[in-house]
Amino acid sequence: VRRPGRLRGVRARARRTSLTRPPRRLVLGASAGRTDPDLAPRAMGRKQKATEVRHPSSDVDDGVGDKLFFLRTKYSLLGKAEWWWLMDDSLAEINARLESEHFVVIDGFLTGAHTRSLRDEIRDAHEHGHLAPGVLAGGKAGDSTQYTMRDVRGDHVGWFDGTERLEGVQWDTLPTAMKRADTLVNELGAQPRSELATVSSRSKAMCTVYPGDDARYVRHVDNPDGNGRLLTALLYLNPEWEEGDGGELRVFRCLSGSGEAAAAGFVDCDGKSLESADRFDTRVKSGDCDLGTDEFVAVDARDVAEGVRDVATLRGGGENKTETKPVRLTDVAPLGGRLVLFKSDARVPHEVLAARASRYAVTLWYFDKSEVTAARAAPLSEAERKEREEKIAREIEFMRLKHGATSEPEVRIRDSQEGEWRDTATTRPTPDVPGQCSAAWEDGDVIAVTVPLPAGTRAADCGVEVDTSSSTLIIEAPGLERDVARVKLPEGADEDSIAVKLSKKPTRALVVRVRCEPLAAPPTPTPHTVESPPPEPAPDLPPRTSVPATSAAKDCVGVGGTLSWSSSTDFSTLPSVPPREPGTAPRGIDLRDASDWEDFIQTRWALAGKEDEQPVLTPHALDGLSFPVTLAWSLQQPGVSEALAAARKKTATTTAATFANLGDETAGTTPVVVVIAGASSFTEQHLLDRTRYWEEVTVAAPQPAGGIHLAFVGPDVVAASAHHAQSAQSRRLSPTITASVHRETVRDYTARVPNDVPLMIVGFNTGMGGGGGALARGWAPDLVETLRRTDAPAVFTAANDYADLRGELAVFKALGARFIVNPRANPFRAFTHTIGEGEGEPGVRSAPREGEKWSCANAFVYAVQGFAEGKGPSAGLTDEQLCTLAAKAAERAAGAAWD
Repeated sequence: VRRPGRLRGVRARARRTSLTRPPRRLVLGASAGRTDPDLAPRAMGRKQKATEVRHPSSDVDDGVGDKLFFLRTKYSLLGKAEWWWLMDDSLAEINARLESEHFVVIDGFLTGAHTRSLRDEIRDAHEHGHLAPGVLAGGKAGDSTQYTMRDVRGDHVGWFDGTERLEGVQWDTLPTAMKRADTLVNELGAQPRSELATVSSRSKAMCTVYPGDDARYVRHVDNPDGNGRLLTALLYLNPEWEEGDGGELRVFRCLSGSGEAAAAGFVDCDGKSLESADRFDTRVKSGDCDLGTDEFVAVDARDVAEGVRDVATLRGGGENKTETKPVRLTDVAPLGGRLVLFKSDARVPHEVLAARASRYAVTLWYFDKSEVTAARAAPLSEAERKEREEKIAREIEFMRLKHGATSEPEVRIRDSQEGEWRDTATTRPTPDVPGQCSAAWEDGDVIAVTVPLPAGTRAADCGVEVDTSSSTLIIEAPGLERDVARVKLPEGADEDSIAVKLSKKPTRALVVRVRCEPLAAPPTPTPHTVESPPPEPAPDLPPRTSVPATSAAKDCVGVGGTLSWSSSTDFSTLPSVPPREPGTAPRGIDLRDASDWEDFIQTRWALAGKEDEQPVLTPHALDGLSFPVTLAWSLQQPGVSEALAAARKKTATTTAATFANLGDETAGTTPVVVVIAGASSFTEQHLLDRTRYWEEVTVAAPQPAGGIHLAFVGPDVVAASAHHAQSAQSRRLSPTITASVHRETVRDYTARVPNDVPLMIVGFNTGMGGGGGALARGWAPDLVETLRRTDAPAVFTAANDYADLRGELAVFKALGARFIVNPRANPFRAFTHTIGEGEGEPGVRSAPREGEKWSCANAFVYAVQGFAEGKGPSAGLTDEQLCTLAAKAAERAAGAAWD
């Protein structure tokens, strides 16, 4: 659930739906009035006992238990155990903890029954093969090389939203858990000075299983490169967890102060401080731990909440005690029903310790609007992509060295999310090497020999050569037995391709690589020749619209395009939005302050539960969507929405019966009648007949009651088309929107619409401001009639500002119209820009060059309503005089002589 203006797009009143208050709507078999049976305090160990604890950064006085535990107990005794975290004082404490310490642990977020149910759902998904090994790297948008390496990340994951139909899986609890998390994040975003106020969307649920066998996930940051992740929400589903099962979350936080001074505040962690912290081995008692130097001082472990332990606070080191920051290590047990929230950036590096029993969890990520938009906006240049691929290659090598010193890690690689996995392993035998060394095949035909080196070893201390007579690699380096190692090279080794590298991280090592010729594949048996019948001639296909390529392409924008649509034009299909549950507030997309297409696209995909997908729209799709999305944007502008709200109050009951079959099929109230003035069978009606784009009007801007009826009116529509035999009759597009087509003038159609029906006029790219006044003369009677409907707002778009917009503004000022939305650039303009001859290179492009005059559908937008005070009829002007003024104003704007 999201408040209007935040979590952009999913607009619902936070406290009126079944996702927030009252709590009974989300109870799945547990009584809301019962105290929480899981409230008994637990220490980290197998023995459960009450432990008096104090959070080191809490404002609770000494001797008082953790404040969140106190609040949970309080509301449990008041019969609100299931929703204790949603109470006002609980929200305030959770927000304060999250903002000051960057992570917070919330117990009892799910009941025991919910926890076990969701765990069983994920276990079923795992057992039926719907989870896959977790991937690493991939870039901000998931379009770069990805790899798996069990020694680095050993979980199995799947991305779901609870609507998938999977064999052997019934998602009963996952949607409820996701809604609860959305509700909490929404409420936290409304707290004073909360960073979560910028949250605009979230990911699907990443359902995770660590299958035991010491599966782990090494230290990492969820948002290392500005990928948009702002908040990580981690829900644990292990009701029988006990100490010894492993799988704890270890959180690393760097302190800005010295020593144990937590009050100095937490800051971003740097690599040097974290590398030093890695030397602290918490598997042994802190008093017995040998740090190697006196750089750090380990502070004894202490419990700070049930199942949450500060393992150590390590002081900064270096000559001046400033080279590394103090680091606090906190372990969080994966107790069932526990929710952990933490900032996704460098403030909270974390790892999953080795799991010795199956460990289940669900992770959600909440995205910052501006950052995720920037991360997905522009494609990488060839140089940037090459740099990123080289960085990922270095990362893979780093992980091999750090986590595969004695045996080769299993590594799989794919080029992108859509690419096929390829195994880097090979069936070729690995050469024998001395015990302290290792050898592994890379990319199938490169053998890499790694020799660990003592600290301080320089490149000049090492030597590598090849004995060509015996094809033996001779490595000289300190630390080897007699400072030399001999490795027999594999068959096909290219002795001239040796590459030597001195690696300093994670440990100092000498890496020698030799390329070998790939083994010849066994001969493929020759199949018997079978005569094939002559191929059938290809069917004649209608010509496709030409789409020229451009370097300005974007994933969510496409390239080229033209409004000369045909039956073969490729309009992208948008993902379907699940129907809302009865009695819940309508969802939509908040477009009021939108700045570009990303404000619509990002949230539109989120509404469909596709946050983790990269939207890809053809240029024709953006050209087509410009019409309904501009209408949705207009409906949300204050001047237009206020006018329609006032018109709804005048609706009579008798009128409602007349329009009962239009708009919302369930409301039984009068819809807003939107007249698409000057509609054409080549554009507006084409979208009606061949796409579902007009449904996006109520997807983005759902109406409070009655829905919307679209009337496509104009001399250029086809009243009876091949797609709809009787277009004048209404057709239902969705449960909340209907449409009809009328080949007549706007004034003739509106004359049949009663005055107490909410009415809105929309004219897309009418061009009435151009043509030297001829078009304005034809439009003038309809414009005058539109302005006489004083309660009907009228929205118009223009394709350019140097001719069309300039002329149209002159027309409406001559008529004395009252502007309710001032002219402005439309954030949802079409993609295609047409460059006129003589104004640069003519043709169709995604963007004009500087100095060129261009036209782009729906580039500018404005709205009028009625006549301004003392203008039009109130000034004593007749309709004929007003029409003459409109035509003359267009002539003057076009540069013709003013008569």
